[in-house]
Amino acid sequence: MKKIAGVLLATLLLFCQSVFADQPTTVLTELKSGKQITLEIPVIDGANDEVFQRSANRMLRNAAEDVADKVGKKGNVTYEVTMNRPSLISVLLKGTNGGRLYYRGVNLDLTTGREFTLDDFFFSNEEREKLLGKHQENVLFTDEGIVLAEKKGAEFTRRLSYEELLPLARIGDIGRLLKVWKLTENSDGKVLTVQQGDLFAFKLNANPSTGFQWVNTISGGPAEGIVKTGSSFVIPNSQKEQVGTPGVEFQFYAAKKPGTYQLKLSYQRPWEKINGIRECNVTVLVK
Repeated sequence: MKKIAGVLLATLLLFCQSVFADQPTTVLTELKSGKQITLEIPVIDGANDEVFQRSANRMLRNAAEDVADKVGKKGNVTYEVTMNRPSLISVLLKGTNGGRLYYRGVNLDLTTGREFTLDDFFFSNEEREKLLGKHQENVLFTDEGIVLAEKKGAEFTRRLSYEELLPLARIGDIGRLLKVWKLTENSDGKVLTVQQGDLFAFKLNANPSTGFQWVNTISGGPAEGIVKTGSSFVIPNSQKEQVGTPGVEFQFYAAKKPGTYQLKLSYQRPWEKINGIRECNVTVLVK
Protein backbone atom coordinates (compact mmCIF):
# COMPACT_ATOMS: atom_id res chain seq x y z
CA MET A 1 0.00 0.00 0.00
CA LYS A 2 2.81 2.39 0.87
CA LYS A 3 4.43 1.68 -2.49
CA ILE A 4 1.18 2.35 -4.32
CA ALA A 5 0.65 5.54 -2.31
CA GLY A 6 4.17 6.65 -3.20
CA VAL A 7 3.54 6.07 -6.91
CA LEU A 8 0.25 7.97 -6.73
CA LEU A 9 1.94 10.85 -4.93
CA ALA A 10 4.72 11.01 -7.53
CA THR A 11 2.13 10.94 -10.32
CA LEU A 12 0.16 13.72 -8.64
CA LEU A 13 3.29 15.85 -8.29
CA LEU A 14 4.14 15.37 -11.96
CA PHE A 15 0.57 16.27 -12.90
CA CYS A 16 0.69 19.45 -10.79
CA GLN A 17 4.02 20.43 -12.32
CA SER A 18 2.66 19.88 -15.82
CA VAL A 19 -0.41 22.01 -15.04
CA PHE A 20 1.76 24.94 -13.98
CA ALA A 21 4.31 24.50 -16.75
CA ASP A 22 3.72 25.88 -20.24
CA GLN A 23 0.59 27.79 -19.25
CA PRO A 24 -0.25 31.47 -19.75
CA THR A 25 1.04 33.74 -17.02
CA THR A 26 -1.44 34.75 -14.32
CA VAL A 27 -1.61 38.51 -13.77
CA LEU A 28 -3.42 39.90 -10.76
CA THR A 29 -4.19 43.55 -9.99
CA GLU A 30 -3.14 45.38 -6.87
CA LEU A 31 -4.95 48.67 -6.32
CA LYS A 32 -2.99 51.42 -4.65
CA SER A 33 -4.66 54.74 -3.85
CA GLY A 34 -2.92 57.97 -2.91
CA LYS A 35 -4.27 61.42 -2.13
CA GLN A 36 -4.70 62.34 -5.78
CA ILE A 37 -3.85 59.22 -7.74
CA THR A 38 -4.98 55.62 -8.13
CA LEU A 39 -2.62 52.95 -9.41
CA GLU A 40 -3.41 49.59 -10.95
CA ILE A 41 -0.25 47.56 -10.36
CA PRO A 42 0.08 44.28 -12.29
CA VAL A 43 1.23 41.37 -10.12
CA ILE A 44 2.41 38.04 -11.55
CA ASP A 45 1.56 34.82 -9.72
CA GLY A 46 2.11 31.11 -10.32
CA ALA A 47 5.44 31.41 -12.18
CA ASN A 48 7.72 28.37 -12.10
CA ASP A 49 10.51 30.25 -10.30
CA GLU A 50 9.53 32.35 -7.29
CA VAL A 51 12.83 34.27 -7.25
CA PHE A 52 12.36 35.41 -10.85
CA GLN A 53 8.70 36.10 -10.13
CA ARG A 54 9.63 38.45 -7.28
CA SER A 55 12.14 40.20 -9.53
CA ALA A 56 9.51 40.63 -12.27
CA ASN A 57 6.94 41.97 -9.81
CA ARG A 58 9.45 44.40 -8.41
CA MET A 59 10.10 45.77 -11.91
CA LEU A 60 6.37 46.05 -12.61
CA ARG A 61 5.77 47.94 -9.37
CA ASN A 62 8.70 50.28 -10.01
CA ALA A 63 7.48 50.88 -13.56
CA ALA A 64 3.94 51.71 -12.38
CA GLU A 65 5.27 54.12 -9.76
CA ASP A 66 7.56 55.71 -12.36
CA VAL A 67 4.56 56.32 -14.63
CA ALA A 68 2.74 57.88 -11.67
CA ASP A 69 5.66 60.22 -11.12
CA LYS A 70 5.71 61.19 -14.79
CA VAL A 71 2.08 62.40 -14.62
CA GLY A 72 2.68 64.36 -11.43
CA LYS A 73 1.25 61.74 -9.04
CA LYS A 74 -2.26 62.76 -10.03
CA GLY A 75 -4.97 60.96 -11.95
CA ASN A 76 -4.75 57.26 -12.75
CA VAL A 77 -2.27 54.59 -13.77
CA THR A 78 -3.81 51.63 -15.59
CA TYR A 79 -2.34 48.67 -17.42
CA GLU A 80 -3.06 46.24 -20.25
CA VAL A 81 -1.44 42.85 -20.85
CA THR A 82 -0.47 42.98 -24.53
CA MET A 83 1.24 39.57 -24.77
CA ASN A 84 1.01 36.50 -22.57
CA ARG A 85 3.18 33.43 -23.12
CA PRO A 86 4.15 30.66 -20.66
CA SER A 87 7.44 32.39 -19.81
CA LEU A 88 7.09 35.80 -21.47
CA ILE A 89 4.73 38.63 -20.69
CA SER A 90 4.40 42.21 -21.92
CA VAL A 91 2.46 44.95 -20.18
CA LEU A 92 1.50 48.45 -21.30
CA LEU A 93 1.25 50.98 -18.47
CA LYS A 94 -0.64 54.22 -19.06
CA GLY A 95 -0.65 57.28 -16.83
CA THR A 96 -3.47 59.79 -17.22
CA ASN A 97 -3.71 63.21 -15.58
CA GLY A 98 -6.24 65.30 -17.46
CA GLY A 99 -4.70 65.82 -20.88
CA ARG A 100 -1.32 64.65 -19.63
CA LEU A 101 -0.43 61.13 -20.79
CA TYR A 102 2.57 58.88 -20.29
CA TYR A 103 3.11 55.37 -21.65
CA ARG A 104 5.58 52.70 -20.66
CA GLY A 105 6.02 49.17 -21.98
CA VAL A 106 7.50 46.37 -19.89
CA ASN A 107 8.57 43.08 -21.51
CA LEU A 108 9.44 40.42 -18.93
CA ASP A 109 11.19 37.07 -19.25
CA LEU A 110 10.10 34.85 -16.36
CA THR A 111 13.03 32.47 -16.92
CA THR A 112 15.48 35.21 -15.99
CA GLY A 113 13.45 37.73 -14.00
CA ARG A 114 14.66 40.46 -16.36
CA GLU A 115 13.29 42.45 -19.26
CA PHE A 116 13.76 41.03 -22.75
CA THR A 117 14.41 42.98 -25.94
CA LEU A 118 14.34 42.54 -29.70
CA ASP A 119 17.90 41.19 -29.54
CA ASP A 120 16.69 38.11 -27.67
CA PHE A 121 14.61 36.91 -30.64
CA PHE A 122 15.74 38.83 -33.72
CA PHE A 123 19.17 39.43 -35.20
CA SER A 124 20.48 42.96 -34.97
CA ASN A 125 21.70 43.80 -38.46
CA GLU A 126 21.26 46.19 -41.36
CA GLU A 127 18.00 44.56 -42.40
CA ARG A 128 16.49 45.15 -38.97
CA GLU A 129 17.66 48.76 -38.94
CA LYS A 130 16.18 49.23 -42.39
CA LEU A 131 12.85 47.77 -41.27
CA LEU A 132 12.57 49.35 -37.82
CA GLY A 133 14.83 52.40 -38.00
CA LYS A 134 17.73 53.34 -35.78
CA HIS A 135 15.75 53.97 -32.60
CA GLN A 136 14.50 50.63 -31.28
CA GLU A 137 14.61 51.19 -27.53
CA ASN A 138 10.90 51.86 -27.03
CA VAL A 139 9.41 48.53 -28.08
CA LEU A 140 6.40 46.68 -26.71
CA PHE A 141 5.56 43.10 -27.67
CA THR A 142 1.97 42.09 -28.43
CA ASP A 143 0.26 38.85 -29.45
CA GLU A 144 0.35 39.80 -33.14
CA GLY A 145 3.67 41.66 -33.37
CA ILE A 146 5.56 44.60 -31.92
CA VAL A 147 4.64 48.25 -31.48
CA LEU A 148 7.10 51.11 -31.25
CA ALA A 149 6.99 54.59 -29.75
CA GLU A 150 8.79 57.51 -31.32
CA LYS A 151 10.24 58.50 -27.97
CA LYS A 152 10.18 57.53 -24.31
CA GLY A 153 6.76 58.11 -22.76
CA ALA A 154 4.99 58.51 -26.09
CA GLU A 155 2.13 56.32 -27.29
CA PHE A 156 3.08 53.09 -29.06
CA THR A 157 1.70 53.68 -32.54
CA ARG A 158 3.93 52.02 -35.13
CA ARG A 159 3.05 48.35 -35.63
CA LEU A 160 4.91 45.48 -37.28
CA SER A 161 3.66 41.91 -37.45
CA TYR A 162 5.78 38.93 -36.49
CA GLU A 163 5.39 37.78 -40.07
CA GLU A 164 7.30 40.87 -41.21
CA LEU A 165 10.02 40.18 -38.64
CA LEU A 166 10.40 36.46 -39.37
CA PRO A 167 13.35 36.81 -41.76
CA LEU A 168 15.31 38.28 -38.83
CA ALA A 169 14.30 35.61 -36.32
CA ARG A 170 16.68 33.58 -34.19
CA ILE A 171 15.17 30.22 -35.05
CA GLY A 172 16.43 28.57 -31.85
CA ASP A 173 14.70 31.12 -29.63
CA ILE A 174 11.68 32.31 -31.59
CA GLY A 175 9.58 29.35 -30.47
CA ARG A 176 9.22 30.95 -27.04
CA LEU A 177 7.72 34.03 -28.63
CA LEU A 178 5.50 32.46 -31.27
CA LYS A 179 4.79 29.05 -32.70
CA VAL A 180 7.01 28.24 -35.67
CA TRP A 181 7.20 24.66 -36.93
CA LYS A 182 10.90 23.93 -37.53
CA LEU A 183 12.01 21.72 -40.43
CA THR A 184 15.30 20.46 -41.90
CA GLU A 185 16.23 18.38 -44.95
CA ASN A 186 15.12 15.36 -42.91
CA SER A 187 11.53 16.36 -43.76
CA ASP A 188 12.07 15.24 -47.37
CA GLY A 189 9.22 12.99 -48.51
CA LYS A 190 7.13 13.71 -45.40
CA VAL A 191 3.80 15.46 -44.78
CA LEU A 192 3.56 18.56 -42.59
CA THR A 193 0.07 19.28 -41.22
CA VAL A 194 -0.55 22.83 -40.00
CA GLN A 195 -3.45 25.14 -39.29
CA GLN A 196 -4.35 28.16 -41.37
CA GLY A 197 -2.28 31.07 -40.09
CA ASP A 198 0.58 28.89 -38.83
CA LEU A 199 4.22 29.66 -39.57
CA PHE A 200 6.97 27.21 -40.43
CA ALA A 201 10.66 27.50 -41.21
CA PHE A 202 13.39 25.43 -42.86
CA LYS A 203 16.92 25.27 -41.49
CA LEU A 204 19.20 24.44 -44.43
CA ASN A 205 22.97 24.15 -44.77
CA ALA A 206 24.19 26.48 -47.50
CA ASN A 207 27.18 28.29 -48.96
CA PRO A 208 26.09 31.19 -51.20
CA SER A 209 29.69 31.94 -52.27
CA THR A 210 29.66 28.79 -54.43
CA GLY A 211 26.75 30.12 -56.45
CA PHE A 212 24.39 27.52 -55.06
CA GLN A 213 21.19 28.63 -53.37
CA TRP A 214 17.98 27.06 -52.14
CA VAL A 215 15.27 27.67 -54.75
CA ASN A 216 11.67 26.99 -53.78
CA THR A 217 8.73 25.87 -55.89
CA ILE A 218 5.19 25.74 -54.50
CA SER A 219 2.42 23.93 -56.36
CA GLY A 220 -1.10 22.71 -55.61
CA GLY A 221 -3.76 24.39 -53.48
CA PRO A 222 -5.15 27.91 -53.92
CA ALA A 223 -2.90 30.68 -55.25
CA GLU A 224 -0.86 32.38 -52.55
CA GLY A 225 -2.01 29.73 -50.11
CA ILE A 226 1.54 29.29 -48.83
CA VAL A 227 3.75 32.36 -48.94
CA LYS A 228 7.47 32.63 -48.37
CA THR A 229 7.84 35.51 -45.92
CA GLY A 230 11.62 35.80 -46.07
CA SER A 231 14.98 34.18 -45.53
CA SER A 232 18.26 34.85 -43.77
CA PHE A 233 21.77 33.41 -43.87
CA VAL A 234 23.75 32.90 -40.68
CA ILE A 235 27.38 31.91 -40.17
CA PRO A 236 27.85 29.79 -37.03
CA ASN A 237 29.62 31.58 -34.17
CA SER A 238 32.32 28.91 -34.12
CA GLN A 239 33.48 29.89 -37.61
CA LYS A 240 35.23 33.00 -38.81
CA GLU A 241 33.03 35.34 -40.81
CA GLN A 242 34.80 35.44 -44.16
CA VAL A 243 33.93 35.04 -47.82
CA GLY A 244 33.31 31.41 -48.70
CA THR A 245 32.39 30.29 -45.21
CA PRO A 246 29.49 27.83 -45.17
CA GLY A 247 26.56 28.56 -42.90
CA VAL A 248 22.85 28.02 -42.38
CA GLU A 249 19.98 29.48 -44.37
CA PHE A 250 16.57 29.93 -42.74
CA GLN A 251 13.51 30.14 -44.96
CA PHE A 252 10.19 31.21 -43.43
CA TYR A 253 6.72 30.44 -44.74
CA ALA A 254 3.17 31.37 -43.76
CA ALA A 255 0.18 29.07 -44.29
CA LYS A 256 -2.48 31.44 -45.60
CA LYS A 257 -5.24 29.24 -47.07
CA PRO A 258 -6.49 25.69 -46.51
CA GLY A 259 -5.34 23.14 -49.09
CA THR A 260 -2.71 20.56 -49.98
CA TYR A 261 0.57 21.91 -51.32
CA GLN A 262 3.80 20.50 -52.69
CA LEU A 263 6.79 22.51 -51.50
CA LYS A 264 10.03 21.70 -53.30
CA LEU A 265 13.38 23.08 -52.20
CA SER A 266 16.30 22.57 -54.56
CA TYR A 267 19.93 23.49 -53.83
CA GLN A 268 21.18 24.61 -57.22
CA ARG A 269 22.78 27.27 -59.33
CA PRO A 270 19.71 29.10 -60.72
CA TRP A 271 21.30 29.68 -64.13
CA GLU A 272 22.03 25.98 -64.66
CA LYS A 273 19.15 24.02 -66.18
CA ILE A 274 19.83 20.86 -64.21
CA ASN A 275 18.44 19.34 -61.04
CA GLY A 276 19.78 20.55 -57.75
CA ILE A 277 22.53 18.65 -56.02
CA ARG A 278 20.25 18.37 -52.97
CA GLU A 279 16.49 18.47 -52.73
CA CYS A 280 13.83 18.56 -50.06
CA ASN A 281 10.21 17.87 -51.05
CA VAL A 282 7.49 18.29 -48.45
CA THR A 283 3.73 17.98 -48.72
CA VAL A 284 2.09 20.71 -46.65
CA LEU A 285 -1.50 20.13 -45.56
CA VAL A 286 -3.14 23.34 -44.34
CA LYS A 287 -6.40 22.79 -42.47
